[in-house]
Amino acid sequence: MNILMFLAALAVITLGHFFRIRRWKSFISVYEDSHDSDLMFCTGIGYLVDNVLPFHVGDIVRAAIIGKKLKNGAAFSLAVIIIDRILDVFVVAFIYGTIFFASGKNLMNFIFFTGFSALLLFFLWLSVTFSKRFKKCVLVFSSIFNTRIQLCILEFVWSFICTIRNTVKKIDKTKLVLRTLCMWSCYILSYLMYSNCLKNTSFVDVFNNLFSIDSYSPFVDCVRHGFSHYYFIFLLFNFLTCVSIIVVAFFEKFKKYSSENKGELIIPYTNENSCLDFLKIYFSDIRDKNYIDRFLEINKDVIILRNCSAGSNATTLQCIKSGRMVYRKYAFGSDGEKLFEQVKWLQNNKDQLYVTEILDAYQKNNVCYYDMPYLGDSIGLFDYIHSMPLESSWRIMESVVSDLESNYSKKYSSKADADTIRQYYDKKIRSNIDKIMNAHVLSELTNYEKVVINGETYDNLTMFLDKLYSFDFWKEIFENDYYSDIHGDLTVENIVCNINYPKGYYLIDPNGGNIHSSPNLDYSKLLQSLHGNYEFFMHTAKVKVNKNEISFKITRTTSYDVLYKRLDKYLKDTFDAKRVKSIYFHEIVHWLRLMPYKINNDSDRAAMFYAGLVMVVNDIFEEFDNIDKRIEIKACNV
Repeated sequence: MNILMFLAALAVITLGHFFRIRRWKSFISVYEDSHDSDLMFCTGIGYLVDNVLPFHVGDIVRAAIIGKKLKNGAAFSLAVIIIDRILDVFVVAFIYGTIFFASGKNLMNFIFFTGFSALLLFFLWLSVTFSKRFKKCVLVFSSIFNTRIQLCILEFVWSFICTIRNTVKKIDKTKLVLRTLCMWSCYILSYLMYSNCLKNTSFVDVFNNLFSIDSYSPFVDCVRHGFSHYYFIFLLFNFLTCVSIIVVAFFEKFKKYSSENKGELIIPYTNENSCLDFLKIYFSDIRDKNYIDRFLEINKDVIILRNCSAGSNATTLQCIKSGRMVYRKYAFGSDGEKLFEQVKWLQNNKDQLYVTEILDAYQKNNVCYYDMPYLGDSIGLFDYIHSMPLESSWRIMESVVSDLESNYSKKYSSKADADTIRQYYDKKIRSNIDKIMNAHVLSELTNYEKVVINGETYDNLTMFLDKLYSFDFWKEIFENDYYSDIHGDLTVENIVCNINYPKGYYLIDPNGGNIHSSPNLDYSKLLQSLHGNYEFFMHTAKVKVNKNEISFKITRTTSYDVLYKRLDKYLKDTFDAKRVKSIYFHEIVHWLRLMPYKINNDSDRAAMFYAGLVMVVNDIFEEFDNIDKRIEIKACNV
């Protein structure tokens, strides 16, 4: 045996494996950085396993080892390795084709690898052409297993699909081809040099030892042939190749790398349940492909910890961005345009009001998101009310209303006009009443004159329709309103308490598009919370309906009762009777606006929110009918 030729072959094949690692890295680098030393080490260990065990078990080991080093884990690593191996199948099929047509030998190997290549291409074509059915089949198959195994299966297939897509769209194909050519050139040269270092051994023999359908692994083949000299030398060569790769990996560790592994998660969730929910949405095709692509594109710079969304069409996520905790709010389409209105309002009012800081904002092609700081010492007003002294809570609420009224009066736009009130009536009142009365989920309830809510009898909404459908009725109530640049969604949840702010609070999540942009609309949002009990409705899960009876377990705290009475008194002491009436009737409009969303997106609880609407309507009409009667009596006495 020619020792120098043997060592040269060993050096050249190690170089070939280096090019393999560079090719492998090109797939990984689409999402994150990886260290050559880590890739080489796990490659060496993987090949060491392949030397002993058949069926490329070493590739699974390789994926498991590098998966612990990468942010995207073992499922992503395995998917990338399989794509890497698929490219090798095509090359091996080509080489066997060349051998067959040149010598007429290895027909079965040529047929096998050519057929396998064709089968892979057919499978890829099938999965693309019938992607929806393919994804649903994968989802059904994965659902057979427990959630952990299901997550692994879906994550692997997702990674596989993304890697194929990125190979076409993002990877530098010139580098990919060059690295493949360099890798296989080194492999072929090494096989030629190895065959020359032994007597009576050809390139084809060496190639067959590695890739033939009759070969399993160097160790198994050595055992099968009784540890013959030829197969023992071949086993030694492959063993030394693995050792050389591991040695190179050891020296690569001494190179300086950035301590931070920059990149993105292929699925930007850390929580396994959230990750599984996302994958189920993708594989079930609930959301269209554009939604998934846009979601991944805008969130590629963050790691999502949890979904903090409430009852709007925009989504709020708690994330880590560049090592900092933030809240990200995003929306697409027309909802994205509305969200950008939030951005503009917060930016326009940051010098006049206490509002959340905007760290970053993006708006393009009907996609919008913005980032807000996560402040650990902040607490929502709802939680503040139920954990701090009521005087402190009231002081904050009073400051909010006082600050807003002062700001709104400075930004006075105009007095309410009949045309704007008409638009408001048509779009926010009449159309929503129509949707409520025509809703299938409420059809049984709306047939009765009375409804029984948790044992108490109320006049049904139908008993008020003559007034609620009357434009003149609403015009008379709202005609003295004035317009300004209002917040638009001043619920308790959108007031955040923080002692580091001058008055102990700041505002989040404004809502534009109100048409009738009266400050009264904002104050009525506080009523929707304290008077209408909105937050407790949101936390109530189940409702039962039997004919005209609506039953659900809902609580109301004494804190809400006390603060509602304080707010009611404050409004009546601060504003004239006409304006107080407008504020209360705007609360009815808020409940009318809420109902279609609940009917469409939360139909199981729609009856409960309908009950909330009915109770608010009964209470407000009763109070202001009594006030109007007292005013009439006074006028008569005068």
